[in-house]
Amino acid sequence: MSQIENQLINHEEEIDLGELFTILWQRKWFIVLFVIMCAAGTYKYLTLIPDRFTSSILIMFKESNSNNDAMASIMSGGLSAADDTETELELLKSRRFAGQIVDNLHLTKHPEYILNNDKFSNTYNDTSIRRSHAIDVLSKNMKIDKTSGTNLVRVSYVSLSATHAATVANDIAKTFINFKQELLEGKNQDRSAWLSTKLLGVKISLEDAEAKIVEHQNENDFVDINSAIAIEKSKMAQMTKEKLTLSSNINELELLKEQVTRYEKSPEELANLLRFSTSATIMASKNEFNNRQLEFAQVKLRYGTKHPAFKKAKQSLEDAKVKVVLDFKDHVNMLDKKFSLWQSKLLSVDKQLHISNQRLKRLGAIEFDYQKLRREFDANLQLYENLVKKLKESNMMQDLANASNVLLVEKAEVATKADNKKKPLIMALCILLSGFIAMTFVLIQAFLANKIIQFRKVVRQFDTKLVGIIPKIKVTKNKDKPLYALDMNKHEQFFEALRTTRTNILLDNKLAAQKVIAVTSITPNDGKSTLSIQLAASFSELEKVILIDGDLRFPSIGNTLCQDVNRPGLTNLIAKKSKLSDCIFREQGYGFDVLPAGFVAKNPLLYLSQPRLSKVIEFFKTRYERVVIECPPIMSVSDAYVISKHVDSIYLVVDAEKTNKADLTNVLEELKQAKVEVGGVIMNKARRSQGYYGHNYYRSSRSDFTGIKFA
Repeated sequence: MSQIENQLINHEEEIDLGELFTILWQRKWFIVLFVIMCAAGTYKYLTLIPDRFTSSILIMFKESNSNNDAMASIMSGGLSAADDTETELELLKSRRFAGQIVDNLHLTKHPEYILNNDKFSNTYNDTSIRRSHAIDVLSKNMKIDKTSGTNLVRVSYVSLSATHAATVANDIAKTFINFKQELLEGKNQDRSAWLSTKLLGVKISLEDAEAKIVEHQNENDFVDINSAIAIEKSKMAQMTKEKLTLSSNINELELLKEQVTRYEKSPEELANLLRFSTSATIMASKNEFNNRQLEFAQVKLRYGTKHPAFKKAKQSLEDAKVKVVLDFKDHVNMLDKKFSLWQSKLLSVDKQLHISNQRLKRLGAIEFDYQKLRREFDANLQLYENLVKKLKESNMMQDLANASNVLLVEKAEVATKADNKKKPLIMALCILLSGFIAMTFVLIQAFLANKIIQFRKVVRQFDTKLVGIIPKIKVTKNKDKPLYALDMNKHEQFFEALRTTRTNILLDNKLAAQKVIAVTSITPNDGKSTLSIQLAASFSELEKVILIDGDLRFPSIGNTLCQDVNRPGLTNLIAKKSKLSDCIFREQGYGFDVLPAGFVAKNPLLYLSQPRLSKVIEFFKTRYERVVIECPPIMSVSDAYVISKHVDSIYLVVDAEKTNKADLTNVLEELKQAKVEVGGVIMNKARRSQGYYGHNYYRSSRSDFTGIKFA
């Protein structure tokens, strides 16, 4: 048994070429459009590339100690001066040699060697820059290839003009021969001596400049002058901000003092100023004074000036007035102290700013001297590096003094046709590559979006299987109700998928032996009622089947099969209120019996928890070969968990459109924890884009189902 299961798993993991072709055919216009766009872009790019021509020369470097004839040396193949040849090659690649060719042919004025928009730039009259650019272009277009095992070298030059390519290639040979002859005259030795003397002087100047920089750093005690200047500037900015704040506060107090001087004989007016009105002490005294003033006014109306109550009220008013004046003077004294303190701080900040400004000036002078010394050091360093480079080049040329002459074997000829850009080959490769990329993208997108593959991997993790894949079909009427009477010719894929599901169950020994099965779903409207009816009909072709509507909350099977909603059913049997013969009915067009839900119960769980439910199911097991029970959605209510205790296994219907991998994993995990036996998962509403239902296959295998109403 385990061997058969392994074979089935391996079969499921195999890639079906027909399935891949179906996916690619469905996205054929995307692939074609992508290929056309890539081909058009490549063709446009190839047409914009100008034609280029190549001319080449063949030169030979003879051995330094060889006295043989050059032609005899070629025929014998006895030339093997590897070291001399490598030296010659480096000389050919040097910028000095390229510069001589530029000067000989006046290439700085040739259009191919002029910078873009050079005539409108400031560098047009700068000969050195134009010459350097011409050397770069010449070096880039020149290609040197050494023939393996010989001292023959082929030098090729590429240009937009065939004549110019041949001219430059021939001039390379001519210039190189003259260049070698000049080297043989010994001028390079004097140049090397001059460079060595100059290099020694520059080295001394460089060491002297470096010593001055170190001395300057030690003398002024700094490592990074820029960091010191930045820190000092930050301090000055902070102190300047503090100075502005102190100045603002002092100006505010000076204005307040002027107001105090102006209203010092009228405390009531001063108390209305913002600085005094916010003082809790002054406001309390002012409020006390106002209260005493109101009391005095009331006493003054009732009593005479000699009455004790009048005298007491007047005295209280005087005391309150004195209290206001004293509190006001205390607040003024406190402000005077703040004024003195802020003036002292302002003087201290001004002093610190002055010191910091002097320090910053000193650091600026130090930094100026340091940059001066640094520029001197950098100039000497650059000069030293250039001299070292020139000396090495001179020494290399001096080593060539004993080398033999260069022999021109083959001159360059004007090319009759442009370099073959292999446009047809490039276009063919572009079409093939773009088509491969488009098909790869389509297949990756399809497999990433293929929920069948994802769901199959999930169910395997929970030791179950995907027993059925039901395609989505289009219906025009009663879309929210279970599918009942369907046209066999229009929905042949749907019915064939149901038969395949039935076959998968019957071919599995374990599943086939399970007589009582329940059908549920994760959420409502996943298609469990439709599949319950259709699976029962499919099983009834081979077995005696009864379909039980176990969804007591929203029963739908009886109504779907055109029965009265008040017809007795499962709840009536459990409650012992109806006979079995009154509850079960048989539809003439179907080959199975049906037990509807019965009357709507207020508490469905109470009925499903009754022991009589188990007896009812056991009774049906003795009379039928297959008992199919429809259950409510498993994530909505717990009815399915209760029914699962009385069945052999539960089949989970999954909506391929709205259910994701995480939801399926969570439900299977909950069922596993509840120790519910899951017979398998049925994937419903699978689209044709999944690639599992090819219309041509079912069309070729169509049978005559005339007169049959169901699957």
